Amino acid sequence: MKKTLVAVAVTTAAFTAVTAQAADVDTYGNIQLVYADGEDTAELTDNGSTFGFKGEKELKHGLTGFFKYELEADADEKTNDVDVNLDQAYVGLKGDFGKVQIGTYDSIYNNAIQDGINSFEYADLTELTTTDEGDTIAYFSPEVNGFEVQVSAQVKGDAEDEVADDSVEEGTALTAVVKYSAGDLEIAAGYDSLNNELDAEETIGFSAAYNLGVANVMAKYEDNSDEGTNIGFGFNADYTDGLVYGSIQAVEVESGSDYDEYAVGVTYNLDLDGDVYVYVEAGQQGTAEDSFSALGAVYAF
Repeated sequence: MKKTLVAVAVTTAAFTAVTAQAADVDTYGNIQLVYADGEDTAELTDNGSTFGFKGEKELKHGLTGFFKYELEADADEKTNDVDVNLDQAYVGLKGDFGKVQIGTYDSIYNNAIQDGINSFEYADLTELTTTDEGDTIAYFSPEVNGFEVQVSAQVKGDAEDEVADDSVEEGTALTAVVKYSAGDLEIAAGYDSLNNELDAEETIGFSAAYNLGVANVMAKYEDNSDEGTNIGFGFNADYTDGLVYGSIQAVEVESGSDYDEYAVGVTYNLDLDGDVYVYVEAGQQGTAEDSFSALGAVYAF
């Protein structure tokens, strides 16, 4: 799933709760539409509309159970072949020990290393390969003296269809992240073994973010011996009615030509909560350094 600004907002926002048997269940979603114009294409299209349910319930021994079930479907066309696909689905347990969850969700490496400079609405800068979502169990430690550790394992057994048709390898792919925060600074290191990907080498990465007060600045470095090296920098800054943001990235390709990418954007809120807004983005991306522009709208609920 490509992470967008609204995806980040939906994850952290509080929605109206419906109480059922002492469990809080939230219904949420968003409609995202965009008109994008590139070198060879122009279209009005869906940009990641989703809807779902999430909730949590107090359990015994000071523990809390939680879940999330999120689907995605195109909102731009009415046709018989519109797909409704699973985006995220997991259950978990949290307490003083931290948090454990199992199911399908975004990579912990992607969240810690790649998202900082690639949380656009339409633009999608190049990211090195990470383990696919699904069949994953993860542990998130509590923060201790500024440090936090996250570890996940994707398990693929010989009964998996993907293993049977040789699209993935049987085994366990391990991913690990270490974060450290001190005041306005946050740094992270990430590792993805990619053990379940066919003939894949490991991906490693580092990220840093600093709050300057008037803006946040971010940097990323990641490397994979098969694919190459990505070095990127980004920023975002609030203004009265929205957000201004941008990133630039140098992509050094192991077997091919190097290229540069950049994107900038601005949102304009149409409500007081930032749930309904429009945006404009432009830049160049991909191996051909294709130029693009995009005008979109988001309604989150």
